[in-house]
Amino acid sequence: MKLAASLALLTAAVMTASLPVAKAADQTSLIFATVEPAGSDDSMKVFSPWAEQIAKQTNEAVKLDIREGYAIANSTNIYDRVQADVVQIGILIPSLIGGKFPLTDVAGLPLLTHDSVNASVAFWRLYKTGALDKEYKDIVPLGFGLFPPQDVMLSKAPTSLDNLNGFRIRVVGKLSSALVERLGATPLVLDPSDQYTALQRHTIDGVITSWMSMGPLHLTDVTNYHIETSLGTGMFIVFMARQKFDSLPPTVQKSILDSSGESLSRSIGTAFEARAVASRAPAAADPAKHTIVKLSPEQQDKWAKAITPVIDEWTASHPGGAELLASYRKILADTEAGK
Repeated sequence: MKLAASLALLTAAVMTASLPVAKAADQTSLIFATVEPAGSDDSMKVFSPWAEQIAKQTNEAVKLDIREGYAIANSTNIYDRVQADVVQIGILIPSLIGGKFPLTDVAGLPLLTHDSVNASVAFWRLYKTGALDKEYKDIVPLGFGLFPPQDVMLSKAPTSLDNLNGFRIRVVGKLSSALVERLGATPLVLDPSDQYTALQRHTIDGVITSWMSMGPLHLTDVTNYHIETSLGTGMFIVFMARQKFDSLPPTVQKSILDSSGESLSRSIGTAFEARAVASRAPAAADPAKHTIVKLSPEQQDKWAKAITPVIDEWTASHPGGAELLASYRKILADTEAGK
C-alpha cells in the first residue's frame, strides 16, 4: 500500500511539474524593440495595451516581450535587426532605409493630412489595396503611425502670410527643403538637438514640425508665431520580417493580425494626436506670447500654387506615383468623412 501510494504521489508530482514546461513550449515569444526611450507614451498607451490584447486573445499563447531603449536596436539598424531575427518586431522609419520605400513617401507630401488618426487609418487602407506590395515583399506591416501634419513655427511674425520670404527655416530631408524654397525661405538642415539653441540665437527663424514635437523639445519657449497648415508629415511602421512571420503557425499569425492592422494604426494615431493637443494647449492659452493662425482660403491657394510643382515632381519621378497619390487622396477623404 505504501509503495502504491508513493508511486501515485510521485506520478502526480511529475505530471504537475511538467505542466509549466508544456505551456512554455507552446508559447510563442516575440521580442518587440520599440527603439524609444523607456517609459515613452507610445509604450505605455499603445504598445503595452497591444501586447496585453494579443496575450489575452491567445490565452497567453503569444507574448510580446517589449524592449524599450536602444540596447539591442536603434532607428537606423532596426530593419537589419528584424531581418536577422535578433528581434522579431520593430518600429521602422521608412525614410531612414534608403531606396527601399520610395512610394511610401507619398504619405509625406504636403497639403494632404489634417490629423494623425485619419491619416494613419487611411494609410493602412492604402496598404491593404496592394498598391505598395512591391515595397513590402520582405516585411509584414502590422500598423502605421503617421505623425500630425507639419506646421510652420517661427520666432517672429512674417510681414505677409502670402509666403515665407527672407526666413531661414530648419527642415528635414529633400522634400521639406524643396517646399520652403518654393515658399521663398532658405532651408537649413540641423540636428534636432540643435533646433532650440539655433532659434534662441536667431541663427534660424523657424522650423517645420508638428505640435507633437514642440512640447517635448521645448520649442514653444523660443517660437511665438505658428502657421497651422499641412506641409507633409512623417511616419513609422510597426513590422515583422516576412520570413519570420511566415514561419509562425497560422493560428499565431491570425492572432497577431486580428489585434493589429487598422485598430493598431488608429491607436497610434490617437496617441499622436493627444500629444499634439497637449503640446499646443499652453501656447493657445497664452495669446500674449503666442500667435496661432490659419491661412485664409486666398493665402492657402497661393501656398498651394507655390507647392504644387514639388508634388508634380514627386509624381513624375515615381512610376505609378500619380495614380497612387490619387488613390491615397480618395481613401483619406473617405476616412475623414467617416466611411
